[in-house]
Amino acid sequence: MKIVFFGDSITESGRNQLDPNDLGVGYVKIAAGKLRLLYPDENIEIVNRGVGGNRTQDLLLRINEVVDEKPDFIVLQVGINDVWCRFSLGEVVTPEQFESNYREIVEKLKATGAKVFLIQPYVLPIGDKSRFRPFLNKFNDVIRKIAEEQELTLIPVDEIFTGVTQDIDPRQFSTDGVHPTHRGCRYIADLVIKELRKYLG
Repeated sequence: MKIVFFGDSITESGRNQLDPNDLGVGYVKIAAGKLRLLYPDENIEIVNRGVGGNRTQDLLLRINEVVDEKPDFIVLQVGINDVWCRFSLGEVVTPEQFESNYREIVEKLKATGAKVFLIQPYVLPIGDKSRFRPFLNKFNDVIRKIAEEQELTLIPVDEIFTGVTQDIDPRQFSTDGVHPTHRGCRYIADLVIKELRKYLG
C-alpha cells in the first residue's frame, strides 16, 4: 500500500529532495510512524512529495512525480503560497485561477485511481499573517466546493485550528502563522490518520 503526500513546505518540512525516501520532520513523518504502529502487519510505503514555496501552478508542473508512483492514497495540501505570493512577490492569484489550477490537480490525481484527500490550507493570526485571511477564505471556499462536487474527503485544518486557538495561544501550533510547530504537525498528522483509517480498516 502506497500513500503519497503532495504539497508545499508544510508537507516538505525539511525533507532532503535528493533522497526520495526522506519524509522530512513534519506531519508526514509523524503520520508515517503512527500508521506503522497502527498497522504493523501492513506493508505501508509513505512518499513525501512536498516542495517549499510551491503554489498550485507548481504542483501542476510536477504532478507526474505523484502519478508515476502509482499510489493507493494521495493527500493533497496546497494553497497558502497562492495567497502569500500576493504579498511577497506582488503576484495576484485570483479565485478563478486558483479554482482552475486546483480542479485540474484534483482531476489528474483522481485519474490515477487513488483515493484522494484534501487538506485545507490554513493561517493563524500571528504577526502580519492576519492579512492573508480574506484571500484564504475565498480559496478554501473553492476547495470545499471541489471536494463536495468530486465527493472527496476534506480535512478542515483551517477550521479546526481556528477553533482550537480560541482557547490556546496560536503560537503553540505555528510560530509564523503558516508553518506548523511540532505540536501543529502532530495535530495535522492525527487529522489525516483519522480519515485514512476509515479506508485502511
